[in-house]
Amino acid sequence: MLKSIKESLLKTYPGSNIFVDSQIVKIPYTDGITFEVVPVFRNTDGSYTYADTNNGGSWQVCKPKQEIDAFIEEDKATNMNLVVLGRMIRAWRDKNSVVMSGMLIDTLAWQFIGNWAHKDKSYLYYDYLTRDFFKWLSERDKTQTYWRVPGSGSYAYKDGPFHAKAETAYISALAAIKNLENKEFWAARQKYRGIYGTSFPDL
Repeated sequence: MLKSIKESLLKTYPGSNIFVDSQIVKIPYTDGITFEVVPVFRNTDGSYTYADTNNGGSWQVCKPKQEIDAFIEEDKATNMNLVVLGRMIRAWRDKNSVVMSGMLIDTLAWQFIGNWAHKDKSYLYYDYLTRDFFKWLSERDKTQTYWRVPGSGSYAYKDGPFHAKAETAYISALAAIKNLENKEFWAARQKYRGIYGTSFPDL
């Protein structure tokens, strides 16, 4: 089914490098934005059935409304830092070629932010957010293959290793914070761009 969706999208976007990735069809654009299309069937109880190519292929059920509600509630409780963290992780993923779905990113961000000491602070704490999140991520159990999605209890699967690259980002964040303390702004910017790419953050 995902292959059929891909072929259909190619008729509308013939010049795009559209590809299937686990449960989604990705449409990358030249400006760096990537759209993730999840084809689903709506069930009578309000849930959705979707195709999952992992482990030989299967049909899975998701409850996006419950997930969105849980995400919005936690975002409000953390001074809107949850959404920001999700965007930061995606920038890191794309810059460093980490294989990680948007669902897993949001799930990990949700699990981390609730216990973060500075969850209610402003963007002035984003250097600490970077440092603390990637340290936390690098310390996750390497044998764990899935995490439960908040709101629905669905499964967000690990598509590939991420611990080593998370540790590298953590080390870079430590160095960037030290650069900032020494007013070495150019050096700090280079460290952060190694984590997030050239567009984020712009110091």
